[in-house]
Amino acid sequence: MVLLERRTELAKAAAALRQAVSGSGSLLVVRGPLGTGKSSFLEALAQLAQEERAGLLRAQASAAEEGLAFGVVRQLADSGRCGVPAGPTRPRATTVMVAKPGGKATAPGQVPRTTPEHTPKELMSVLGTVSADRALLVLVDDLHMADTESLRALAREVARRHSRRLLFVFSVLSGDVRAERPAVKSLLGTADRTAVLSALGPTGTRSLIGDAFGTTAEEEFAGALYERSGGNPLVTRSLMDEVRFRGLSPTAANAGAVRALRPDHLYQRLAGFLRSQPDHVRRTANALAVLGRTVDPPVTARLAGLDTHRYAEAVRVLGLLGFLDERSGARAGGTLLWDALADSIPTEELTAMRSMAAELLHRAGHPAEAAAEQLLSVPAPHTPEAVRILREAADGALRWGAPRDAARHLRQALRDSSAVGSVRAGLLTDLASAERSFATVSAVRHVAEALPLLDTARDRADAVTRLGPLLMEPAEFTIDSLMRDVADGLDAPGADDTVPSEPALRLEARRYALSAHDPSSIPGAVRRFKELGPRPPLRTSGERELVASLAHTAFVTNSASAGQLAPLCAQLLERERPGPEHVHTTLPLAVNVLAAAGRTAGMADWLRVAGRRAHRQGGEVESAFIRAEQAMIALAAGNVADARQEMLRADVLADPEASGLPALCTAIFATVALHSEEPELAEEFLTRHRLSHPNQYLAALLHMARGLLAARRHEPRSALTHFRTAGQRMERIGWLNPVLLPWSSCAALMHHRLGEHDQALSAARLEVERAREWGAPGAEGHALVALGRILPGRRGAHVLEEAVAVLERGTNSHELCRALYALASHGKTSRTRSTDTLKRAYDLGMECGADWMVRRISAKLRRDRAGTETEESRLTRAELRVARLAAEGSSNTEISEHLGISSRMTEKHLTNCYRKLGIPGRRSLREALGNAAGGHT
Repeated sequence: MVLLERRTELAKAAAALRQAVSGSGSLLVVRGPLGTGKSSFLEALAQLAQEERAGLLRAQASAAEEGLAFGVVRQLADSGRCGVPAGPTRPRATTVMVAKPGGKATAPGQVPRTTPEHTPKELMSVLGTVSADRALLVLVDDLHMADTESLRALAREVARRHSRRLLFVFSVLSGDVRAERPAVKSLLGTADRTAVLSALGPTGTRSLIGDAFGTTAEEEFAGALYERSGGNPLVTRSLMDEVRFRGLSPTAANAGAVRALRPDHLYQRLAGFLRSQPDHVRRTANALAVLGRTVDPPVTARLAGLDTHRYAEAVRVLGLLGFLDERSGARAGGTLLWDALADSIPTEELTAMRSMAAELLHRAGHPAEAAAEQLLSVPAPHTPEAVRILREAADGALRWGAPRDAARHLRQALRDSSAVGSVRAGLLTDLASAERSFATVSAVRHVAEALPLLDTARDRADAVTRLGPLLMEPAEFTIDSLMRDVADGLDAPGADDTVPSEPALRLEARRYALSAHDPSSIPGAVRRFKELGPRPPLRTSGERELVASLAHTAFVTNSASAGQLAPLCAQLLERERPGPEHVHTTLPLAVNVLAAAGRTAGMADWLRVAGRRAHRQGGEVESAFIRAEQAMIALAAGNVADARQEMLRADVLADPEASGLPALCTAIFATVALHSEEPELAEEFLTRHRLSHPNQYLAALLHMARGLLAARRHEPRSALTHFRTAGQRMERIGWLNPVLLPWSSCAALMHHRLGEHDQALSAARLEVERAREWGAPGAEGHALVALGRILPGRRGAHVLEEAVAVLERGTNSHELCRALYALASHGKTSRTRSTDTLKRAYDLGMECGADWMVRRISAKLRRDRAGTETEESRLTRAELRVARLAAEGSSNTEISEHLGISSRMTEKHLTNCYRKLGIPGRRSLREALGNAAGGHT
């Protein structure tokens, strides 16, 4: 038998046995908690005795025979009379014995072989006879359960051990109350050696698992089993039996299943063992089970209802039993042991203990989160103090970036039947503040539930303005009507309280934001914006929110120019601290205006800081929204690849619990997909997140995506229908700015493809006119490119030249790349101008990550070279050397060091190589150079 992690203890036993063989007897006591393998250890000693050719007597004490006089002595005598047994001796219910007064009687019809008074003499005779011939090992398992008469007889024999070839080995369950009997304490007190068996460590547990399964367990599985068993061999083996019964393999995938195992037979055995403990030990264990990992002796003692002395005694016993770490006082023994203990507490008693534990922990100064965890496990809190604890824990969870934990605490507080009126309303609004970071639908519902319970207009305004208008759909949740009612309450004559203008301004801002799709509300919003004048007040958050909302309405309706709105929105955001809180206001609308105007300076840094803070605070919705804003800013700067990356990262963050992506995020991501020439991805975003919502702008974007897909399939008439439908939806809500959706230029190109020249010109000029009204280079340049492609002859080339000149004034490198490509592809552009323009377009395409443009430009360059191969298109020697090193896998730094040139020069050579070879980047170099080996380069 292999005993894991018992080398030191076995060495003690082997040394004692060798001494006995040499003529010097001794007493070895083996101690250990329940399940640590004391019986297996004694069995290993029996095998060791056989190897040493020593004699063996053995007995197993048990609670069933504790009342039988000389029961243990009789087992020892019988084992001596029968010779050395092959296996361990178990309690012998069939052994004929004479009962002492109050004990069990002799079985009817049977005559005892030895009377009680002769039993000790028989044992003494066996010990003397065998030990005279050879060493003798005397094993008694669970000595603490032995009968008193046997204990006295053994004490007499043990007292004479030193002059005889005897080794007595007694095992005792540490902490068992029966080990405190005088006869047991006296006998154990004479021990020469003590071997203490403890739980296995992680390595021993892993070895035990490997032996059981015949293979090495994966780390996570072994860790889960050790966590569950605490290294206790009995518990570990029971869990492994359960694992094998369920057909599970020792892999990481099954670690979660191991943590949930609750073998019934083991549960019953542990529960029975715990019930056998004295009252003060049992009460302390229950208190520790309730408190979990919290270590606070005064709180534990009060929860157990014990004085200091009784509590200290209980802790000592639990330490001996292996329930506690004797040095730190922390729980030990594995989670299964403590789960069994907690499950054995009656439900009503457990509920009362958890409520009391929460209050004791809170009063003792423990974090509110620790106290609240107790309350989360009860059906409902029933005291105002419990509600206060849960609210305090929720506040802490929000500070530490755990809004879901905050929501759990507040939901539990709402179960308190005493939480009514303003108290319940406060809990509901706090819950909405937590849920808005991951469950916007629930947040709106809870605010709506709280409003009727609030007494004052001020409180109702505060509740409503906790919600960000851009994260919800007004038509579905009727939040716009709720806000209108609150605003009316603020304005009503004779209102019950005086409300400052700040809540009124924030409510007004939200009302305009939520009614932006309502054509009947737009004239009022435009009028209100003009009333504010060219320099509206921006001192307070309410003033800034109102200006952001109104400026956005002026932008979408094309009622004000980029030159008017961009400086205003830039000033507005300069006064705001970057953070995730802005998502729950109307301020993202100002970001939208700046992106549309091409004024992106500083915005990337502002949003980067806000994104980091959102991540630290655990705001899933905020993080996704800020990613969308970053995508919008990247797109406005022409960095299409960066915009696409942010789009995909934010979509991963979009939780179904948040009712999908907010409408504004969905619109941004669809726009990014359209600009990256992925209309199928735009269609997927729109149908997956927001198709069911009656949002005219999203519906128009969906028609735009489907129109582009139809155009790709060479179905111009179908594409034209989609583009016209998109335009009708935009016109219906009064959104006329072409930055939002350049449907008119797309329709113009389809008319042109169908040969409908007049309609094409009309549609193209409409977009140019509106783009010039807006005044941003990106929008105007985009519209001019469409017009230039339609106009015949030199007029078209002239318009494309104008488009390039306009876009040169802006920051959108992607739009400039498109315009350059269109100019180079025009039939009236000279060959020299075309080649130079394509080179510039190629560089810009590489810079902004527009791979699809790079492929088009490369293809045109190859076609042009096929007609006229010139020396200029060949790689120079320096470019060829750089290209070969890069193709072999060298980095730019390594190439620069190898050739003795600067990093900038290396980058320039590589860019020229990509352009001349007509490839999108470094990964295509090896193949391109191979194709050029025959002289094509």
